[in-house]
Amino acid sequence: MQKVDVLTAAYLRDNSRFADLVNVLCFGGKPMIHPEDIRDEDSAELKITRSGDRTKTKKQYRDLIRRVACGMQFAMICVEEQSYVDYAMPVRVMSYNASRYEQQIRIKKEEHRKKRDLRGDEFLSGITRDDRFLPVITIVLYFGKHWDGARDLKELLKMEELPSQLQELAGDYPIYVVEAGNFPHAEQFQTDLKQVFGFCQYADDKEKLRAFVEKEQEALSNLSEEAYDLISAVTHTEELEKMKKEKQTGKEQKDMCKAIDDMLADARTEGKESGIAEGRISGIAEGRISGIAEGRDEGRNETIRTFVKYYLEEGDSKECICQMLQKMFSIDLKTAEKYFAK
Repeated sequence: MQKVDVLTAAYLRDNSRFADLVNVLCFGGKPMIHPEDIRDEDSAELKITRSGDRTKTKKQYRDLIRRVACGMQFAMICVEEQSYVDYAMPVRVMSYNASRYEQQIRIKKEEHRKKRDLRGDEFLSGITRDDRFLPVITIVLYFGKHWDGARDLKELLKMEELPSQLQELAGDYPIYVVEAGNFPHAEQFQTDLKQVFGFCQYADDKEKLRAFVEKEQEALSNLSEEAYDLISAVTHTEELEKMKKEKQTGKEQKDMCKAIDDMLADARTEGKESGIAEGRISGIAEGRISGIAEGRDEGRNETIRTFVKYYLEEGDSKECICQMLQKMFSIDLKTAEKYFAK
């Protein structure tokens, strides 16, 4: 999961992609933000708590944050990548954004302290009545299809038996979640975000994936290294990693459509190790691997052992892998655990 976080941040550091993402998600595809409107912003969130003569500090990092010019106004736009549904996401986003506002207030207080220009309540507050701060906007970019977690703070609050007057007073905090695997306007992207979102949407449907690859063949044949890496990590499409290496070493490159065809053909062979390839591209998101059931018992066992080895090397936990095995191969927990035996 951390790998996808890093790859997403590296991918979106390109200002053209970041502008494209914001324009489509926030402005319906209208070119309101341009690459030159975007400035780097320190992603560290600093939290400082003072109690008497003791000072506690905490430093955490956001996935990506940029200072964006919107006409004459600036805003801080943040992207939080999610490979899984975080059921506490509204509180997490609220905490991140609050830290960024606190950081802006600390800077403003220091400016006033140096100027010594405050009196009365303004002196006690540390800022003036007219001071204003940059809005902090967070986009939660989820690489799955269906976010079933809360989308605002009130969904996490137990208020059924609370008087309506108090329910109204309980503050809310909505978050903006984008499901990359289920986003209906991917065609509006002007950069290779179109291909990234497309793979997320069709990775679990071999026929739709094949049609998408044919349609986007030219763009896919010229994908950047960052796009290759991100798609490969998010959709577990190992063939893309091989194609990237061929491209880097100057070897004869396999056509993207042919590569997908080969993957799908391999996945239909009986119980062979290559059968796992289709599972990586078409089965992980929905928890199934097609073509495995027809394999002989020994071929099936070899496939499962290969599957376990691969995801252990990827850093997945035994518990997570066992859950996938139960869903994909219709086996019970006890049987799944046997495949971890040396």
